[in-house]
Amino acid sequence: MAKQKSLLLVDDDASTLRVLSKVLAGYPDQRLALSGEQALALARARCPDLILIDMEMPGMSGTQLCSVLKNDSSLAHVPVLFVTSDDSEATRLEALQLGAADFVTKPIVAEQLQARVGAVLRTVAEVERAKAEATQAALHEPEVLRAGPSRLLVVGSDPVEVSGLHETLEGIGEVRTADARDLVMIMVLARTWRPDLVLVDTALQGREEPGFDLCRLFKAAPTLSHVPIVFVSRQADGFDETRALALGAADILARPFSGTVLKARVRNLLELKRRTDIELAMAASEGQRLQADRLAAVVEGASDAIITINAAGDIALMNAAAGRLLAMDPLLSTGRPAADLLTERLPGLDLTQPTSGQRVLLSRCDGTEVPAEVSISIVGNGTLRLTTLMCRDLTDRERLAAESSARAAAEAANKTKALMISYVAHEIGNPLNCILGFAQLMACDRVAPLNATQAQRVAMIEAGCTQLSTLMNDLSALGHFELGQLSVRRGPVNVLEVLDSALRTTAGLAEQMQVTLTQSREVPEGVLVLADGNRLRQCLVNLLSNGIKYNKRGGSVTIALKVQDQFLQVSITDTGIGMSPEQIAHLYEPFNRLGLQDSRLPGTGLGLVVTRQLIDAMGGQLTVTSSPGDGSCFTFTLLLAEDLLPH
Repeated sequence: MAKQKSLLLVDDDASTLRVLSKVLAGYPDQRLALSGEQALALARARCPDLILIDMEMPGMSGTQLCSVLKNDSSLAHVPVLFVTSDDSEATRLEALQLGAADFVTKPIVAEQLQARVGAVLRTVAEVERAKAEATQAALHEPEVLRAGPSRLLVVGSDPVEVSGLHETLEGIGEVRTADARDLVMIMVLARTWRPDLVLVDTALQGREEPGFDLCRLFKAAPTLSHVPIVFVSRQADGFDETRALALGAADILARPFSGTVLKARVRNLLELKRRTDIELAMAASEGQRLQADRLAAVVEGASDAIITINAAGDIALMNAAAGRLLAMDPLLSTGRPAADLLTERLPGLDLTQPTSGQRVLLSRCDGTEVPAEVSISIVGNGTLRLTTLMCRDLTDRERLAAESSARAAAEAANKTKALMISYVAHEIGNPLNCILGFAQLMACDRVAPLNATQAQRVAMIEAGCTQLSTLMNDLSALGHFELGQLSVRRGPVNVLEVLDSALRTTAGLAEQMQVTLTQSREVPEGVLVLADGNRLRQCLVNLLSNGIKYNKRGGSVTIALKVQDQFLQVSITDTGIGMSPEQIAHLYEPFNRLGLQDSRLPGTGLGLVVTRQLIDAMGGQLTVTSSPGDGSCFTFTLLLAEDLLPH
């Protein structure tokens, strides 16, 4: 499986970064940077395959960042693609002169950006493949680097346009022209003359163009696949531009453009081709004697651990990453028998057999163990046989996988807990309502009235059932909320009727705790709010119960209602023990009783949690003010049902 390409996206605007990341979602290995300094640190920590840079950034600009990258020997080879809102000729020239592989203009066109990125990465891959092929070919027939001026092949069907391109490019190198309709002759010329760059002049108007066929033929020919092809179009067409880049074109130029821009882009591509040819020639000439020092220079900056073993079984190369992973000194390890150093470190791994992505528990020299993924490749035969190990530390990957698994398990456990809570609350509710109903019947039975002692005991049963019923309602609401199934049906509700019902429910508790309930109703009779009547009653019962339970003997709870703009404001103020800022910070945590769990005060720490969830679901907002010893005030707002508001 091909290694995923790594992208580094750089822009000082976070929203633009998100757009770039989404457009390039086909490359999941992405890192984002909001400044040039941050991008430089990320690139040096792990070398990316391509860097997209916004040219206009505060601090270190995009052009300054590109200059630093190109002067860093470990990052100079990484292609840079500029993103800019300035499409002027001066900007284009500056980008090309800095060594940028390409640039796109804002606003971002998704298909164009994807095509440009794909074309740049494909060019890099073709160069690497050509280097590998040249290395293998050099074992049989070393290639000599061609000297002389650059060779440019201009292909087109319009003699006037072809002649104009020929005249513009004459000063850059040797230029030859060919008719775009004669593909056979073009391929014969290309194989014998070996151009360094091909310019295809085409209309690019949606019909099948010879230029597309020529591009396919070049990319299919091993000796021509790395030759850059530039399309010159008579008009900008996003679809055909994307198509040309997908076929392997190195660049697209849409008329009108100046000769200066054309020359700059051609010189840029020729310089890339020249460097590629030099690398190919170097790889070919040294293919028969792959020495440790040359290999070390190539792989020293790799983030993966790389170890090369020669035909004698000695370590020929160990890069810095391998030294860090194994806790060894690469310089002291080079030249020593691989079996002595690696057999114990890589238990169960056969160093004589190729393998890909094998997981091992690597034993480091300092005694620690690290999970690693090892691939072994073998090239050459006899004295030229080289065995290369590539090791990747899996610690971070497996830690993330474990965290993901633990998170999934926790979510599953939470779902199971929520289902159980909802089920228990529902099942207990039926017999509880039965007990409560009979207690209420006994209390008001005139045929067989209760004596004072019996009435007191029945009142205690009724109060306990009411408290337990409130708890079951809260548990049920919490369970449904955690399952994402909390049901709230908003409609016009008479808030005074709901309040009276809540007061009747909590009256027994208030009498038992010797707390006075008072009201301040600055609202018209019959005022309506948008809410769920049952859920609103549940919220009021919870808030009133808390105000009573956490109050003092002889204290009071005041319920105040008033209209503010389009909202009804309900405040419940008590004269109780109050709360500190630290307690308020943890007020809405389930089952957290804020240090009162060992007291005799009843409660579970659920009422306020559920109340806030329900008020939020009804479109309201719950706030609290409190201080130790001075009581608390809980206030919530609900939207008025304006059309039904009495006048």
